Amino acid sequence: MSQEAGRPRARTRSVWVFNAGLAVAALMLYFGVVRGLPQRWGAIHLLFPVLAGAFCVTESWRVYIHFRRNAQSYSLSEITLIIGLFFATPDELLLARVAGTAVGLGLVRRHPPIKLVFNLVLFAIEAELAAILFSTLVPAHDIASPRSWLMVLLIVAACSLCGFMLSATAISLAEGSQQRRQWLQPMAIVLVGGAANASFGLEVVAAVSRNVLEMLLLVLPIATLLAAYALYTREHQKRQQLQYLYQSSDLLQRATTHRAAIPELLAQLCQVFRAEFAAITLLPAANGGDSGYSILMRRGSASERAETVRAELLDRFLVLIKEEQSGLIATSGHRDSAVQEWLDGEDLRDAMMTALQSDGSLLGALVVGNRLSDVSSFGSDDLALFETFAKQASVAVQNARLDNRLKHQAFHDPLTGLANRALFTDRLQHALTRRDRLQDSLAVVFLDLDDFKMINDSLGHAAGDELLVNVAGRLQTVLRPSDTAARFGGDEFAILLEEVGPGYDVIGVAERIVAVLHPHFMIGGREIAVHASLGVATGDSGPMPAEELLRRADVAMYRAKMKGKGTFEIFEQSMQEVVTRRLEVRTDLERAIERDELVLRYQPIVEMATGRPIGVEALVRWDHPHWGFVMPDEFINVAEETGLVNALGLNVLEQACRQCQEWQIAFPDQAAFSVSVNVSPRQLRNASFASDVWDVLRRTGMHPSRLVLEITESVMLEDPHHAGDRLRELKALGVRISMDDFGTGYSSLSVLQDLPLDILKIDKAFVTDVADDPRRAAFAQAIIRLGKTLGLRMVAEGVEHQAQIDRLRALGCELAQGYYYSRPVEAGEITRMLHDTTDAEQPHDAADDDEVLMLPVDRAGGRLATRIAAEGRRPA
Repeated sequence: MSQEAGRPRARTRSVWVFNAGLAVAALMLYFGVVRGLPQRWGAIHLLFPVLAGAFCVTESWRVYIHFRRNAQSYSLSEITLIIGLFFATPDELLLARVAGTAVGLGLVRRHPPIKLVFNLVLFAIEAELAAILFSTLVPAHDIASPRSWLMVLLIVAACSLCGFMLSATAISLAEGSQQRRQWLQPMAIVLVGGAANASFGLEVVAAVSRNVLEMLLLVLPIATLLAAYALYTREHQKRQQLQYLYQSSDLLQRATTHRAAIPELLAQLCQVFRAEFAAITLLPAANGGDSGYSILMRRGSASERAETVRAELLDRFLVLIKEEQSGLIATSGHRDSAVQEWLDGEDLRDAMMTALQSDGSLLGALVVGNRLSDVSSFGSDDLALFETFAKQASVAVQNARLDNRLKHQAFHDPLTGLANRALFTDRLQHALTRRDRLQDSLAVVFLDLDDFKMINDSLGHAAGDELLVNVAGRLQTVLRPSDTAARFGGDEFAILLEEVGPGYDVIGVAERIVAVLHPHFMIGGREIAVHASLGVATGDSGPMPAEELLRRADVAMYRAKMKGKGTFEIFEQSMQEVVTRRLEVRTDLERAIERDELVLRYQPIVEMATGRPIGVEALVRWDHPHWGFVMPDEFINVAEETGLVNALGLNVLEQACRQCQEWQIAFPDQAAFSVSVNVSPRQLRNASFASDVWDVLRRTGMHPSRLVLEITESVMLEDPHHAGDRLRELKALGVRISMDDFGTGYSSLSVLQDLPLDILKIDKAFVTDVADDPRRAAFAQAIIRLGKTLGLRMVAEGVEHQAQIDRLRALGCELAQGYYYSRPVEAGEITRMLHDTTDAEQPHDAADDDEVLMLPVDRAGGRLATRIAAEGRRPA
């Protein structure tokens, strides 16, 4: 048996022992004192049955002042006691008092045995004490003397005080605690009520002494007095209940969370309704989770437990409450088996139950049970007040639910449901504080989806959002419940790994994240491959702010992107310089475009048979005022990531076209001399790119056929549909298209044959050993034959030796580019080369008669068909 369960039995035994002691005291008083008192009466002699009946009536109609389970009561028995003192012998008074009380409390009010025995012994002692004092202080039974009145009042006060103290002692034994402060008000009520009753009793004795019929005149005042007592007690209890109601309302308003206020609210319910048990159950709709929860309290604050429950277990109980359209009172033997089963499960004799509702929706249930009273159970007045408590609780729960929803929205990403930056940073800061205190470790993983913008641009933002939700779901499958995953915005995610001890494999977590994102995603009925670049930073290198740890993870993530994406990197201090430089590049690049710091170098494309340059490839360099020349590898990727590649590309395109037009004017016999400009995938995804190219051609006056735009195979891999459309739009302008570095990517022949290509450039990897390695030569020959089959001109890149030239010519390649002919040089050096050219090509009449040029996309997104006339509107 538990300690908690054993306490009530021990207290019950204490009360029985106390009852036995009082019984012994009563017997000793009777045989020692009362039995020897003069057995006499006054003017009349009341028979025993009349006096016992009067005691039975007054004890059956009592007013109770409750002490939790127990109750201190008072009635009109003092009136009957005074009548018995004057008009009956002490033995008759004692016997009538015990017999009348036994019938009134035992048969009428049905007190339990322990309480009935206590009251019988108590009232016997009171009667004995009154008889002893009355025989001593009012020996002549003189009703007319004021001194007799005063003595009677003192006797009643002494008996009332004795009875109250004995009752309070019994209550203390039963409850196991002393509540002396709560005794003062009931004791005052008992003494004042006893004095009033004694006054009425003296009036009755005086009236009877004069004329028995005068008793009839006192019936109405006595009944009125008793009704006033009952009404006062009821109003006093209502005032207390209203005060508790105000206190509970204030409690719910002051509490920071409704869950924090629940234990105190339940304690108040137990106090207001004098109940041993109180519970609140909230359904998932109110709790904001997947399951409901209950908080239960027994015996005030002495025993409290919280447990998670499934909402379906409450279905029958809540349906019953809803059917009643109000709360219900349930007692043992309830007609509904579900309610009875629940009462038995909670060990309840009786209970009040009501629903928590808001705007017609069910939030949960509120219950109080096991009335701490052996003289009453829950009634309709209790239920009405209880429902008022429930309405207050419902409002508080609803407000808390709205507050929780607002807090969730403030600290969570609305799309994925993950934590947002604010919540993540807060948790990271707390984790760092705990780490400093507990000497633990943690790690932050920063994740960025590779090429996410391409999916948004090609499939739309709805598909992008669906992808982000799926990515968030997969991330949570590889994390612990204690880890925090957050979305920072766009395609950036962060993960906080706490309690990373020596045995925890952070690298393994990073590998699992990369692996879980590897399987293709089904988005909008299409299969999409998405990978991510991860940066990992551990917080085990001394104190640091949360922002610094996040910055380190960000640095490592950018390092992973630079290494090829779809992988992860652990932060090292050496990465800082690289990333710092990258951030500086990002900051200065926009200014570089505005300040014309981007300059071009040109590498000639040569006809191998004659050695004549037939065109050049424009290569961009950044002439930084402090760093000097910055190579493309250092800033092109940054331009791609930041979106500056569009402005940068147009700047390069305009410089190249303007320079080519200057060469056309200076060397009119070089009409076929062209300029090649590299185009990035991001430029091709720009819907206005073809229009932008046309604007550049129009401003510079260069013929479209002299412009070659170079793409790589990766363009077709990332977005073949849109890239093909964009290339066809450019082709419609008259611009030529070249595929650069052919052979290093994964272009399929089906894609290749559909592209509007003019030139195929053989990658240096197949050219370097073409003269010495038969396998390389075979691959080069295959590429050349493929290009010729498709009607394309072939350009070999990276030519450095005469032997390579001889071999390439033998394989059928006509054009070459490489250090053998020239490194990338300034425009003036190309001008000198053109001066030195002796075998000039015949002039090419670029201005035919009227032509129709298709300008595919205008600024409003529509298709254009513009007829360009020969009268100076076609670029020369």
